[in-house]
Amino acid sequence: MRVIATKRTSQGYDGPADEVWPADRLDDLLRESDYVALHCPLTDQTRGLITRERLALMRPSAYLINVARGQVVDEPALLDALRSRAIAGAALDHLYDEPLPPESPFWDLDNVLITPHTAGETQRYEENVLDVLLENLQKLECGETELRNQIV
Repeated sequence: MRVIATKRTSQGYDGPADEVWPADRLDDLLRESDYVALHCPLTDQTRGLITRERLALMRPSAYLINVARGQVVDEPALLDALRSRAIAGAALDHLYDEPLPPESPFWDLDNVLITPHTAGETQRYEENVLDVLLENLQKLECGETELRNQIV
């Protein structure tokens, strides 16, 4: 699999992706991708990032995987794209409403996999969370204001 990532800045990137494109190439990435995996935090810049227009750029054989936040994706537009098979399917770990209400139309779609906001829960994640927590508590105790993994 060829993995293309997008970041606000690719300077200093040393990760597993084959390529890192600037964020302004997101539309190009959507056109090329078989799988689009969202892993971004919810910020003013990412809220509504995946719009109806951007979903329309995706291939009919493409899948959207959202392990970010529900509000990163225009949920009504995603529902329409899934119902009409404009995209092949989605794996959704986070939606607007959690827990997802029983009457949600997402439950009725055969091309959607829904997980209960636990996609990132692994033993390694839990170990890392504790390390970050302890490090940040130590920084706060020392009067520091810059924290590890801080989102401003």
